[in-house]
Amino acid sequence: MRKTWAIILGLGIATTLGARAEDQVRVSVEKKELLTDEGAKPAPVAVPEKKAAEVKVSPEARAELAKITQAYQKLTSLELAGTMASDISVGGQVQNEKSELVGTFSAPNKFRHEMKGDIVVGSTGAKAYAFRPARNDYKVTDAPEGRVASDKFPSPMRDVLQMQDVGLMCALVEDAGKFLVEGASDVGTADDVKVEGLNCKVLTFKGEKMGYRVMVDATSHLVRQVVMDLKRSIEESGRDDVERAVLTLTYTSVKPGAGGAVDEKAFAWAPPQGARDAGQAQVEEGQATALVGKDAPDFKLNGMDGKPVVMKDQRGSVVVLDFWATWCGPCRQSLPGLNALYKEKREKGMKAFAVDLEEPKETIQPVAAKLIPDLPVLLDEKSEVSKLYGVSGIPQTVVVGKDGRVKKVLVGSGNEANIRAAVEAALRE
Repeated sequence: MRKTWAIILGLGIATTLGARAEDQVRVSVEKKELLTDEGAKPAPVAVPEKKAAEVKVSPEARAELAKITQAYQKLTSLELAGTMASDISVGGQVQNEKSELVGTFSAPNKFRHEMKGDIVVGSTGAKAYAFRPARNDYKVTDAPEGRVASDKFPSPMRDVLQMQDVGLMCALVEDAGKFLVEGASDVGTADDVKVEGLNCKVLTFKGEKMGYRVMVDATSHLVRQVVMDLKRSIEESGRDDVERAVLTLTYTSVKPGAGGAVDEKAFAWAPPQGARDAGQAQVEEGQATALVGKDAPDFKLNGMDGKPVVMKDQRGSVVVLDFWATWCGPCRQSLPGLNALYKEKREKGMKAFAVDLEEPKETIQPVAAKLIPDLPVLLDEKSEVSKLYGVSGIPQTVVVGKDGRVKKVLVGSGNEANIRAAVEAALRE
């Protein structure tokens, strides 16, 4: 699920539900992961913001939005648990995935949100942070002193919550009703439904490119479910092969409480040992990606069998170098995909090497035998080759063309689709 819901540090996303949801599906469909500070690549398709006077809101919807705002403003604490599910079919590729999430809030500005296998965001009250376990990097900024408008909430914390934890975001902003309306042009109501056995009011939101529904507990007026239909949005971006594209956020547990109900220790946070500041990581990764278009640095490394492999001797083949170590969880997660790709493409001219950093053979052997039985392992015993390739964090994958030039550098796990695309493009050259 991490592939679908990965929200990257510093990603700039328009502060409308329509724009943020559309960008989420683009990440999901294209299977891309990025690390940028301000502004993502590819840039999200912005949904034009509507002035309050231009938004049509039915009297029934307006009344419910006011109750929602009042309900969240009264909260002194909140504990949430739920799931995020995708039902997407684009170009014949289907994604039906679900991931668990938890959120905690203590007024006025302490919170923590985590989706299983994805980024963690929160606020200690003084500092807001985002931590990405898969890359072991983080970003920290000053936390708002109290509830603020959504566009004043710090990024990327805002961007994560707007996509993954709408209920928690409603508790953090000064006006939850206004936040829910952002990006819509027409707001109405529909027949009541049941969510997790509770009677819920249904608010419908229509935008220029998409529609979404928010199900609200009829008693507490707190959000229980958000359903986003993004089919039209993706079609208008140029795709004509969209069968369906629906994202559903469902809260299985919503527990508002009195002050002090939440353990304050839940909001404490410090960067884990060895974690890197995302800004510095971006600079370092820029040094690695600067290799693209240049001759791949030559090297000579021994394999597990003691036989040497020389990089310059691989010309004429498409070569994938994956820098890894057995202690690296994201490496262990991504390597089986490379092993499968290698098995599929080796007869067509692909070579691949798992370049291990500074570990003894006896440590590598059992892990490699299990994860990458077909993939040759090279021993970078002094990390000299990793330095040549600008490796500052692992996994790092480098795709080298038949001409010996670097075609692609990818840092982090979850890049299987991008690696495949780079290999296939290089094989065609």
